[in-house]
Amino acid sequence: MRIFLAVLVLIFSFQSWTKADDISDFQMEGMSIGDSALDYFSKSILEKNKELEWFNSKVFIPISELKLSNSKTYESFQIAVKNNDQNYKIAMLAGFVFYKNNINECYQKLDSIASEIKSLFDYIKDLGKETYKHSYDKSGKSTITDIVLVDKNGNKISIQCYDWSDELPYWDQLRIRIANKKYSEWLTDNN
Repeated sequence: MRIFLAVLVLIFSFQSWTKADDISDFQMEGMSIGDSALDYFSKSILEKNKELEWFNSKVFIPISELKLSNSKTYESFQIAVKNNDQNYKIAMLAGFVFYKNNINECYQKLDSIASEIKSLFDYIKDLGKETYKHSYDKSGKSTITDIVLVDKNGNKISIQCYDWSDELPYWDQLRIRIANKKYSEWLTDNN
């Protein structure tokens, strides 16, 4: 069972779908965790956009600034794959919607999206809403507010608002991230 996850669908025209068992059932513009990224992006784009210095990882490699020309909801994507995985199997998938100096719009959507996602599951654990400083910004002025949901298999979906400091060259953003249990555990251990 695949369920299409899109910000606008969740907010404006949410339909009553069959209850999901696992977060990996969700799709973002047709992509799901467990899929091969090669089904959506060329190998040359994936190689070009690898962030090899990120966490100096020997386990997972993030691949950022991925664009789908037919994306209706997300402006950019990030994925993570296991290091040296020639099939580029997606362990984490994140979709981005950018807000130029309009973080309040993101905050309004955060709770609504989380509520809609929770309604899709017979069982899902809500770890609550948390706001914390972004570790990249040494000034401490950038924050992340997120709601993390965990399915019965330990997979996670995070709905996040990134409020970047005005001194940094980044736009505020809504980020929806789907991650399998192994990636989530690795990220927790390396953060």
